[in-house]
Amino acid sequence: MQRQKAKSDEWYTPVAAVEAIVPYIKQFKTIWCPFDKPDSNYVKVLKKNGFTVINTHIEMGGDFLAVEIPECDAIVSNPPYSIKDNILERLFKIDKPFAMLMNVAGLYDSKRRFELLERHPVSHLYIYPRIKFFNDDKKSSVSSPTYQSAYVCYRILENRIELKKLEADK
Repeated sequence: MQRQKAKSDEWYTPVAAVEAIVPYIKQFKTIWCPFDKPDSNYVKVLKKNGFTVINTHIEMGGDFLAVEIPECDAIVSNPPYSIKDNILERLFKIDKPFAMLMNVAGLYDSKRRFELLERHPVSHLYIYPRIKFFNDDKKSSVSSPTYQSAYVCYRILENRIELKKLEADK
């Protein structure tokens, strides 16, 4: 079962940060959002852009580390950072293209993660400015988050590093 999520893991992604990945996943039809409830911006933005979206969430019985993999073309979401090693391991076992919005500070600083990412090269979509995630109360995180977020991508981007400037959030 998925580990008890850290209270700080429940932060949501603003619309502009979801829209940033859309141009890079146009070749896929069905997207699985494994960490998203129906009202998630991932679900809403991807559906608005014509994708078929399958969403699951631990609170709805969808434990990503144990759930059966739905039929999908790619996996896109903002996973809980506290268990990113386990998430990355499962993603590589699933072996489908993915884009996970992650805190990239320290992404390569553990032996386990470094070796995993060395075996499965990923690419990164860095986003500017830093993403202001929000919580259940729709309150934004600190005005300038202390970490940089990027989409960690597998079999999605053409280049190892790409840069994207966000449009103002709606």
